[in-house]
Amino acid sequence: MLLAAPAFSVGAAGTMELELPTLDGQRFFRLSDEQGRLVVVNFWDTECPPCVHEMPLLDKIARSHPDAIFVGVTVSDRNRAQNFLEEHAVGYLQLLGPHDPKGVLRRFGDPSTALPHTAIVRRDHSLCATHTGEVSLDWVNAALSRCRSD
Repeated sequence: MLLAAPAFSVGAAGTMELELPTLDGQRFFRLSDEQGRLVVVNFWDTECPPCVHEMPLLDKIARSHPDAIFVGVTVSDRNRAQNFLEEHAVGYLQLLGPHDPKGVLRRFGDPSTALPHTAIVRRDHSLCATHTGEVSLDWVNAALSRCRSD
């Protein structure tokens, strides 16, 4: 049985919440379950060349920062994203975004709703850093360092 009903919200005092099904549809990822950990959320689409290009880098960075959780949120449909990931495997968790991702993108710091978009959420679930466009190793490392010390 595949899960549906993705949800997102901004909680009290500006804290972020995110609840989306995993791409395989077997369970939900809830940001609230990750209390005390940094979470890097990367929004992507299979038809977005910068999204595709940055995925191997994000995968490498995720392995070198075990104190942070990396999640990809695809705005592609489930089948297209699963087929894509069979050929371009990444080790970090992949989630299925809502059918209309504009609201969640805006809540995670992307008012233009452009892709790719990466957001880092602090341990207290407040938004710490955002970047729209392809990320670099330097940006992710600097943002993670700043978010750890906040």
